[in-house]
Amino acid sequence: MNIPTQLKGLRFCKVGEKSKVVNDKEKLKAPFEPGWQNNPHTYEEVSNWMNSDISNCYNYGIICGQEIRVLDDDTPKKGLIKLYHDNFPDTMEVRDHIYFRFDNKHSDKIIFESKVLLFPDSKGKMSPHMGEIQGEGTMVVGAGSRHPSGAIYEMKKDLPVVTISYEKFKEVFGEYFKEKKQKIIRNHAPSTWSGDNITDIPIGNIISFDGLRNVGCNCVQGIHPKHGSDNGMNFRVDVKENTWICFRCNRGKNTSTGCGGPSELIAVMEGIIECEDAGANCYTEDQAREVIKIAREKYGLSTPEPKQQDLGEVRGWANSVSIVKLAKKHKFENCHICNNPFKFQDSHGMYYCEHCKFGGGLRKFAELISKRYI
Repeated sequence: MNIPTQLKGLRFCKVGEKSKVVNDKEKLKAPFEPGWQNNPHTYEEVSNWMNSDISNCYNYGIICGQEIRVLDDDTPKKGLIKLYHDNFPDTMEVRDHIYFRFDNKHSDKIIFESKVLLFPDSKGKMSPHMGEIQGEGTMVVGAGSRHPSGAIYEMKKDLPVVTISYEKFKEVFGEYFKEKKQKIIRNHAPSTWSGDNITDIPIGNIISFDGLRNVGCNCVQGIHPKHGSDNGMNFRVDVKENTWICFRCNRGKNTSTGCGGPSELIAVMEGIIECEDAGANCYTEDQAREVIKIAREKYGLSTPEPKQQDLGEVRGWANSVSIVKLAKKHKFENCHICNNPFKFQDSHGMYYCEHCKFGGGLRKFAELISKRYI
């Protein structure tokens, strides 16, 4: 199978392990490798794979994102495709999929719904759903693959992939954008937190949640408070875990960028680092010092003194867990803020950063490790 050369440089996944499909034909359209969004194949890899002896057992998919967008029209009369053809230049087209890019690198999925009409889905159920623009974290089945109906994903227009104006696209298609109906949080009141661990500063004390939407699972989502958003939903806060992620700057290729906890958000909001650089070990020592200074001035971070007194008998986890071995196992022997070595008291399961002036016991250390990976 010859995969279209227009797709060189994109990301791919393996789709539809046909030999294992019995009753669920939709599996022919689904990737079967775990974590396929974060472990894509190259054009050369998938080409060799599809031209091997097992190619008749599989399909392949193109992973979407800012580098490729695909209009998938689910309406019976293909009204979305007609709307595209009436307003935008011809481009590569496969079956009922139109391939293009946005000029502003917009990458979030866009869902289309009619405000007045209902359409039958694949099971005959009526709904206002019209189709979607596949975006980051999604994929489409590639040309030459076999649809569950038995038909081939036929190349309709073998043309270069064009780049179109996102603003014009919103003008043409905006009335069909699906409305988001999550509850909007208003009148958010920051707490009066104070403490000696910067990772415990509530994110709601650093930014306002006013205007963010409650999307469930203890999360709120909306416009990024620093660099804004094209679709109004690129920034999410996990209130329970006290962490955040920017979907624009974190595109699934490297889950340690464009996200973090309170200290990283302070650094982004204060202009110390860029959002796309936020994540594990993202500071220089000078930047870490500046973040801590601001946290003490504005967000209630206190400056404790190292505890030198007798700690008394060994209790709790320290009876059975070595904090030093735990730190080595997780490669977390240095402070995540200033990168200077922690000072450990293994006998009582204590850690302390003399530069940042914070520390605690085993339980807090374990929580710190878990948050570092988010």
